[in-house]
Amino acid sequence: MGILSGKKKWESTFRLRSHPGAGRGVLTVLFWLWGSIGLLLNGGSLMGLTGSVGVGTSAYLTATSLIWIGGMILFGLGALLSHNDFDGERPADPDVGDLNITR
Repeated sequence: MGILSGKKKWESTFRLRSHPGAGRGVLTVLFWLWGSIGLLLNGGSLMGLTGSVGVGTSAYLTATSLIWIGGMILFGLGALLSHNDFDGERPADPDVGDLNITR
């Protein structure tokens, strides 16, 4: 009775199982470590400023923030793009071989 309740027009032939590699886990851990430790260090150096801030101090803070952001992008995209291994599984027919499955 509508667009979403139409008859199913495709047949389920197989399903995919994803097996992430070890590199994805390592990059994910590095992403979280780099992010949390870098955020604490950058926040601590920013909060530790007293008095007037000159050009050298602001350039230092900008450089450390850019290195931190670059590491976040590097480890984050590396974890997202790391290789996944896919296995296809096709369900067996009920009347295959000597084993008969009744419904």
